[in-house]
Amino acid sequence: MNPSDYCIISTTTDTKENAKAITQSLLQQRLIACAQSSTIDSSYRWQGKIILSKEIHLQMKTKKSLFTQIKQEIEKLHTYDVPEILMLPLLDANEFYLKWIDSETL
Repeated sequence: MNPSDYCIISTTTDTKENAKAITQSLLQQRLIACAQSSTIDSSYRWQGKIILSKEIHLQMKTKKSLFTQIKQEIEKLHTYDVPEILMLPLLDANEFYLKWIDSETL
């Protein structure tokens, strides 16, 4: 079991409803083992303006091999024109947690 075969996928969205829809879809399809959400303050440039907004940040634990499917599902459900979808590789993790991810995903 190699930790580098696993990852955290990160995205942000504008509403709790959209975050819930993304999370539920990915969990039901067994593409992620879990998701954590938190409200964050974001500052960014969009269409020539500086935007300050509240967003919902999702961190999802999964296998790297499922990233393409997860990315496609997030793009399908997301409310943003240009959603952030990042895959962050794991450098190391405890074996029991990785086994749990294996048991909960495809």
